[in-house]
Amino acid sequence: MVNTTNTTAANAIPASGENYSIQEGAFEGPEKLLEIWFSPSAERLRAHQNLSSSEESSDTDLETSERTNRNTRRRSYAAVEGKTGLRVIPKAVLDKMLALVKCTVLNVISNDYVDAYVLSESSMFVYPHKIILKTCGTTTLLLAVSRLLEIAKSYCGFEKVWRVFYSRKSFLFPDRQVGPHRSWEEEVAFLDGFFDAGSSYKIGKETQDQWHLYLTKPSDDVLSHSVSSVIPHHLRGVMQEHEIQSGASTPVTSDTEDLSPFGNAGYSFPDQTVEIHMTGLNQENMKKFYHDIKQTPSGSIGGQWVDKETGIDQLYPLANIDSYLFEPCGYSSNGLWEDRYFTFHVTPEDECSYASFESNIPVEKSHANMGEQSPIEALITRVLDIFDPSSFTVTYFTSHHKEHHSHSQMVRSMTLLNGYKRTNRILYEFDGYDLVYGHYAK
Repeated sequence: MVNTTNTTAANAIPASGENYSIQEGAFEGPEKLLEIWFSPSAERLRAHQNLSSSEESSDTDLETSERTNRNTRRRSYAAVEGKTGLRVIPKAVLDKMLALVKCTVLNVISNDYVDAYVLSESSMFVYPHKIILKTCGTTTLLLAVSRLLEIAKSYCGFEKVWRVFYSRKSFLFPDRQVGPHRSWEEEVAFLDGFFDAGSSYKIGKETQDQWHLYLTKPSDDVLSHSVSSVIPHHLRGVMQEHEIQSGASTPVTSDTEDLSPFGNAGYSFPDQTVEIHMTGLNQENMKKFYHDIKQTPSGSIGGQWVDKETGIDQLYPLANIDSYLFEPCGYSSNGLWEDRYFTFHVTPEDECSYASFESNIPVEKSHANMGEQSPIEALITRVLDIFDPSSFTVTYFTSHHKEHHSHSQMVRSMTLLNGYKRTNRILYEFDGYDLVYGHYAK
């Protein structure tokens, strides 16, 4: 989102706010999204941690001070200023990890459940039991995997991951990506080098609108192997890839007991994640996402101005929002509501216009005007009103729950939406949750 140009040594920690991905001509908006879960919930952390081990890591890139103090940390990392799990990892350690990705931290907000980072290129959310890293441009997101596993073991006692998700929309400028992101096949092979039993999917009819997904099954033996055992051994395994064609669907039965595969035990709603990827944005609407030295300041103040001008601040009025307006254009925001989040990222330039919205806040909790629309339909309509794209895709995950079937509402109701026609729809069932994919165009 930032349009400034800087260079830095490959292994140095970059200055705060430095952005690496600005290309001559156009910026790559579609994000890479990685989620690594070390436990199914914050409440079940201890069952997935080895709090007594004094085994020294064989990794050579941990600093001497980390090796010296590892055993002391293992006695004290249960809580730091009220935080547990991954949230005890110092920001300086996360900064070094992000340097591998080629992005930096701009702002951080926190509540009792999660720390939300606005990055120079998208966002990061750190929960006690999982980390979500989302980056755009030509960032090398997957290069963070090895380091994340190292620090999760060193600081938190996590010996093995519980589940992994990696996804992205098709790139606008795929030839500008660098390894390991030069192709989906390369990304999958890279992930297979770290994780067992991964499956990959290309979802969608048209190549330019496809959504890519890699995921692993929940691991029942989370302490049976050390993290060092999942360091790549020359990219083992055979990629399982399924290219799901237009109109294809898998029958879904969601009347099973809610087994809380995403840690939603104790909450009234199943886990839901909605992503909207928009292209061909209305350029009149996009004027609000440009920095103007005389009228619109950049940074957090400019981000707050955008929130009010666009109505983003009214989508979830009770959320705590951290927004940022870049120079000369571009916008990012994170919002926290209890243990859930939402995030926007906008690249407004006409030649590469793209915007994304993602949220795991239950759709029923948004303040979109529903009327006769279903909650998911009303939320999507409200987001579309802000950007007025020429086309968009929606992905909607929801965990299996015997009382909530909002995924079926989306399948039934969203044939025509706010002047858009659905050109593709896919309904798929995975372990513990359902996925609905839809593509729409004017």
